[in-house]
Amino acid sequence: MDQGTSPVLVNDVPDVPVDTPRETHKLAAGLTLGGVYVGFITWAYFAWYRKHNELRGFKWGGDGWLGTNTYAGGADKFGHAWATMSLARVGTEMLHQWGGFSKTTSTIVSSALSELLFLGVEVKDGYFYEFSFSDATGDTLGALAAVALSLSPRLDELFDFRVEYWPSAAYRRQLDGGNLNVAEDYSGETYLLALHLGAIHALSDHKWGAWTRFVDVAAGFGTRGYKPDPPSRMLPDYEHHQNIYFGVSLNAQGLFDWMLDGRSTAARKITHGIFEVFNAPFTFVPLLEDSRTPSGTIAPGGA
Repeated sequence: MDQGTSPVLVNDVPDVPVDTPRETHKLAAGLTLGGVYVGFITWAYFAWYRKHNELRGFKWGGDGWLGTNTYAGGADKFGHAWATMSLARVGTEMLHQWGGFSKTTSTIVSSALSELLFLGVEVKDGYFYEFSFSDATGDTLGALAAVALSLSPRLDELFDFRVEYWPSAAYRRQLDGGNLNVAEDYSGETYLLALHLGAIHALSDHKWGAWTRFVDVAAGFGTRGYKPDPPSRMLPDYEHHQNIYFGVSLNAQGLFDWMLDGRSTAARKITHGIFEVFNAPFTFVPLLEDSRTPSGTIAPGGA
């Protein structure tokens, strides 16, 4: 994962030679990654399939792309790309840093596994909802993004694809009913493509440029009111909005790298990895915003 202006990967730590021997745990890394996949599959079963009736046969279809009349207003496509990318990147670092596999091997294996997992989810959806080509496209774009960011240090230094999440009021009201489908709480999610100002050396190397490590410029996308649905069909539907943003965000990676500099390397790695794919809640400030509402009926869909 990108280290911005404060590297924390073992082979990138200042004053540590690149060829410094390190202990590897190939089997443990592989088993742990397998456990992550088992955990995800278990959660997906309870969140998406356990209470949903199976269709009479496999359904090929599509739930649209980014239109305002699609069931999630397009947020689901960003969600598929983000989830596939995030799982691939976690697996890459686990296999590379802990398992000792080469960066290229780790990237290819982990990205392929993540792509196959979410393709498998889409196939299963075909028996419960419908197989969505646009969802599968989002998965593939996420896997390709993981490959590009993992194998291009400069690209990784410059950009993050993150989600800022805080449980929406609509989702919180359903927690007592055992709703585990946090992934479809799109009303609480904003997807951000962030540019690290600290990675622009003409800015960060300036004598007044220290602040750039804490600030990102970001473009954002989010929907409100599409998902989750009202808890009862007897209740009126929520207002639907599809929002595009441009603004600034706290770079939590830079903040924690600075706070933990010279302290716990493990804590620094963990926080850096978390904020590689998550934006700290309430730290994105839109400066420009465009909001659209659907005209007509919202298409059904889910998962």
